Amino acid sequence: MRRLLYFVAIVAMLAIPASTAFADAPDAQVEQIPDGWWLLGELWWTPDYGDTAFDVWAPFERVDAYMWRPSTLGGWPLTQAPIMGTWWATLPGSDYRRMSYAEDYFYADMFGGYYAEFMLPRDEVWFPCSFPLKWKCNFATPTGIEYHSPAAMAYECWMEGLNLICLDWPWAMAPYDTISPVVIDVGNFENMFPYGFEYELEIAGMFWKLSDIP
Repeated sequence: MRRLLYFVAIVAMLAIPASTAFADAPDAQVEQIPDGWWLLGELWWTPDYGDTAFDVWAPFERVDAYMWRPSTLGGWPLTQAPIMGTWWATLPGSDYRRMSYAEDYFYADMFGGYYAEFMLPRDEVWFPCSFPLKWKCNFATPTGIEYHSPAAMAYECWMEGLNLICLDWPWAMAPYDTISPVVIDVGNFENMFPYGFEYELEIAGMFWKLSDIP
């Protein structure tokens, strides 16, 4: 997977377990798996943790992958402490979005294994940080604008003559501090007693394009 690091700040934060898509089932069995930091626009796939994450479903059992952003109203919601940044927008949680698009990804294989793969969507739902005030990254205060920017970015580049020009975050004083929590739940949601795996992703930025600037 691609990694482009601009600023690193490892901070020990209070870990508050997130509610999950399995929360409505009191007997649900869920394993939370930290999955590091990612950029929106990257290809995510089910991590291979050996027997822990594979071959646990019945052959051809229905399995789905749902992506959602937990609430940050009570602080950082993931069990893994922030890795890349020190600031996140205080927002309620998002709805669940099914990410199981390919027909082959709706069911476990003949051995009870399941694999999901999809591009992390670049919607502002998943990472509230964009050009001025669009994704709640910079905040207007009585004394001016409080500046924030993604902790890590991958920028679009193009050629102008013989020179390679790369887009940059448009604020010279950008602190490169913003992150956002995202969770991907993989499991059998139609079972009377759901079970599955919850992958915790720290979104540190996105692939920044010219088309993102209004």
